[in-house]
Amino acid sequence: MKRRELLAAASTAAVALSGCARSASDTQPDDTASPVGTTVPLSKYDCPPNGPTEDPVVCSHTVDTDGADIYLLTNPTTHSETPTLTLHNDSSSDLEFNPFQWTVMQHQPSGWVPVEKRSSGNGRLVVATGETHSWTFEEVVNSINAQVTLDAGTYTASIDVPNPRGSNWIRCVALVRLS
Repeated sequence: MKRRELLAAASTAAVALSGCARSASDTQPDDTASPVGTTVPLSKYDCPPNGPTEDPVVCSHTVDTDGADIYLLTNPTTHSETPTLTLHNDSSSDLEFNPFQWTVMQHQPSGWVPVEKRSSGNGRLVVATGETHSWTFEEVVNSINAQVTLDAGTYTASIDVPNPRGSNWIRCVALVRLS
């Protein structure tokens, strides 16, 4: 088996084990075809909503929390105030990572556009087995760009954490709608 095929197979298996597998019939919503002001339900977005990645991905809107070791949930998923993002560690290993390495993207008619990253802090956070850690969406955004003003819309906030089942990382993605 060639290296690329092996890596692709391993990534697919890891994503399925992480609770983010979607059926082939699921499709990405096409907001460009929707009238202005129409919102697509969050449950209709693919995982990850903004395209494929090399690392396994777990998304807040598709995760099976009973089967996933690590996942990020949004509470509430839609709100006029800033939502809370909570990372859950249900694995048998402590997670150690930089809690300031977020990527935030906004869904616009042209597609997913990154919020400008003006800073990326250094830090160390350990989320022990069976524990959680929470951030407000505002804290996440301010950790990468304290000057940005977010408009109403649909966003992703993603952070990479160690994969307890291997040597790679898992991207945890939260889908958020601001009104």
